[in-house]
Amino acid sequence: MIVTVTLNASIDKAYRLSCTLERGSVMRVSECIDNAGGKGLNAARAVATCGEKVVATGIVGGHNGELLCDLLDKDGIEHDFSPAAEETRCCINVLEPDGTSTEFLEPGRAVSAKELTRAHDKVMALAQKADVVTLDGSLPAGVPTDYYATLVRDIKAIGTPVILDTSGERLALAIDAKPTMVKPNTDEIGQILGRKVSSLEEVASAARELKDRGVAQVVVSLGGDGAIMACESGMYRGRAPKIEVVNPVGAGDTMVGAFAVAMARGMEAPEQLRYAMACASANCLSASTGHFDMADAERLLAGTTVERL
Repeated sequence: MIVTVTLNASIDKAYRLSCTLERGSVMRVSECIDNAGGKGLNAARAVATCGEKVVATGIVGGHNGELLCDLLDKDGIEHDFSPAAEETRCCINVLEPDGTSTEFLEPGRAVSAKELTRAHDKVMALAQKADVVTLDGSLPAGVPTDYYATLVRDIKAIGTPVILDTSGERLALAIDAKPTMVKPNTDEIGQILGRKVSSLEEVASAARELKDRGVAQVVVSLGGDGAIMACESGMYRGRAPKIEVVNPVGAGDTMVGAFAVAMARGMEAPEQLRYAMACASANCLSASTGHFDMADAERLLAGTTVERL
């Protein structure tokens, strides 16, 4: 079983426009797609699509929280959330005909100390039974910035691997807790190390540096140029086939979910990267955020390459 943790969940709305977005005007939406959102819930859908058992947990509240659980039920995703008094947030992704994607992300409303303790207890109970736990996304108001470091240490203490997918200070403060895997992009890994990271050599050096600090697998996303991974067996670069992107939002979350599946199945690290990249690319072919077709992933897997650097 894989457990995904989304402390700052949301109702994700994809607004598809039939014309270019114009500031200051009334825009008619040609299609609206609602999803149970937040990075961990996208990861949970990826796990389910890959055919593995998953339980999504985190914090939800209010009418939006009820809607979020209903949407997960429709997706067939098992969930066990901790309740909060405040309303779950909404996030909007505006999709233009030329493929431009513009996101509007609400901040998460405040969580009390009591609500956080209750959520922590639930996460730890589920982690006891999990093969892999993923910690995903931002934190709502009221949650300490170093909270992911606490969760990583607590979950690793019971022997369960932890994938951490967050950014900024939350990620920087959690590195020394030694998560099993992190997945920053080039900007995020540069922020952690306090220097600009741009060339392939700089990315590889940065990934190796985080790996030497105790993170078993460091995967750095290069966007359309693939990804770099530093792990125990060496340094690798993965590339997926070029595709016509429909909606890129959620691709990184899908990669995290697919990595969790690959870890749970005992794949070697380079094959984990190849599998996760194929699933992430398939996500970009779907208009619905955080969804993909496994048949697309299997087709893309045949053309996805991983080479040792």
